[in-house]
This record gives sequence, structure tokens and C-alpha cells, in this order.
Amino acid sequence: MNTQELQLAILHKVISELGDVGKTKLHKLSYFLQEATGVSTKFPFRMHHYGPYSEALETDIARLRLAGYIKVEPDQQGYGFHITTIDNAPEEWERLIEPHKHLVDRVISEFGERSISELELAATIHFVKNLFPDIPPQEVVSKVKALKPKFDESYVAKVRDELMQNGLLS
Repeated sequence: MNTQELQLAILHKVISELGDVGKTKLHKLSYFLQEATGVSTKFPFRMHHYGPYSEALETDIARLRLAGYIKVEPDQQGYGFHITTIDNAPEEWERLIEPHKHLVDRVISEFGERSISELELAATIHFVKNLFPDIPPQEVVSKVKALKPKFDESYVAKVRDELMQNGLLS
């Protein structure tokens, strides 16, 4: 299987399912697909201002736009971008996605309606736990709070607990 084709297919599927998605949300959903559910898109994620971010994912958004599959427009109020599909995915992409469809559906169901702020926090919690797999849960909260001081410690703990209860954080 061609990893880049899978990356493009999954991005197109997520955009298509949500109808209108911003870049930050697309990054966080892609992060959870890869890191929490194991879909092997192989995007290299690093910590960024709004949580895990992948430059390779940005490149694939541009590829989809240039190929005419999606439209990327700036928000009129200046708050990010609106990404929508403008062409159907090739049939071969549907076949590539099929083994992962239930995971794509799960991530969209779990995170698709969450705010950018919630996604930023949840993805950061997951990223920190992946980076330090052996640290106790309370230390995850401390490390995330140091990275994201705008979030209240009890809220960080609550989101951490939700991720654990949903089987998305060990």
C-alpha cells in the first residue's frame, strides 16, 4: 500500500464526512487517527502552538487542493480556514480506506463536534503521554499544564480521564 495515497484518501474522507473543517481540527483528527487508533498514515507530528502538528499533513492538504479535490478558503472573520470537498475521491481511495473506515468513523464521532480548544487539549494530553509512556496520570496533568497554562488543572485531568475511559489513552 502506498502511504501517501492512504494519507490523501483519509484526509479527503474526513473532510467529506465533516463537510467543512478547519486546518487545526483536521490536524487533531488526523493525529488521533494515527496515534490513538493506529491507522498507519505515518504523518510526523511535533508539538506546536495548538498541539500536535504535521508539516507533511499541510503538504497533503495542498496536494488535495492543487489536484482539485478540496477547496481551502480563509475564514471571512479571519479565524483560520474552511476546507471542503469539491470532487469525489477516486474509487481506489475508497478501497484503501475500507479497512480503516470504522476507525475514521470512531474518531469523527468522538472528536468531530468538539471545539478547537478541546481538541488542542486532548491531543496535547495524548502527545505528552506518548512521549512519556511510563509517567503516572497526575504527572501527565502537570506536564500538560506546563505546556498549556491557559487550561485549568482540573479540566486537564477531566479530559485525561475521558480519554482513558474511551480507550484512547493508556
